[in-house]
Amino acid sequence: MNNSLFYGLVLLSFNYNCTNVNSQEFAENTIMQDSIYVEPTHFSDDLVRDDALYTTLIRVDQRQNNEYVLSVQMNLKKDAYFISPNAKRDFSGKFTIVLLDSDKIATNGAITETPLSKEELDKGEGLVNFVRKNTHYKQTLKVISDEDFEINGYLQFTIEPRCTLEKIPFILSYKNGKLSLKMDGC
Repeated sequence: MNNSLFYGLVLLSFNYNCTNVNSQEFAENTIMQDSIYVEPTHFSDDLVRDDALYTTLIRVDQRQNNEYVLSVQMNLKKDAYFISPNAKRDFSGKFTIVLLDSDKIATNGAITETPLSKEELDKGEGLVNFVRKNTHYKQTLKVISDEDFEINGYLQFTIEPRCTLEKIPFILSYKNGKLSLKMDGC
C-alpha cells in the first residue's frame, strides 16, 4: 500500500512539475512519438512510459553489495488488462522482463507480483491469470562482473483490449560500482 501511494505521489508530482514545460514543444514531441513517450522522473534512475491504456514506472534500487531490485509499477487505465507472468500456460503476450546479453548480470528468483493475479475463465483460452488492477512487479538482479557495462532490456506484454504487443526498452548501466537505469532509443 505504501509503495502504491509513493509511486502515485511521484507520478502526481511529475505531472504537476511538467506545467513549466513549453506546451508547444511538448505537443510537437507527443505527436512525433505517436502519443507514447518514455521520460525520466525527478529521480535519476526512474523511467515513465505513458500510454492511453497504461502508465509504467520502472526503477532500480540497490539492496546489498551486488544485489539490486528492478521494480515495475503497472498502472492500468480504461479497463485495460494483460496476462500475468504467473500464468501457468505459455502465452506469447505474457508480461515478462527481458535482459539481452546477460552474462554480466543474473536474475535471482522469479518475478514477484503484488497484488497476486487470480485465475479466471476465458472463453477462448481456458484458465488465465489476467492482471486487471494496478500491479507492482519486482525482479532481483545480481551483478556478476566487476567491469563497467551496459545491458539492453525491455518489458514485453500484450495490452488488451487493444491486442498490441508492447515493448518498453531500457538500458541497465553499471558504472563505478553502481547499477542505474537509462532510457533506450530516446
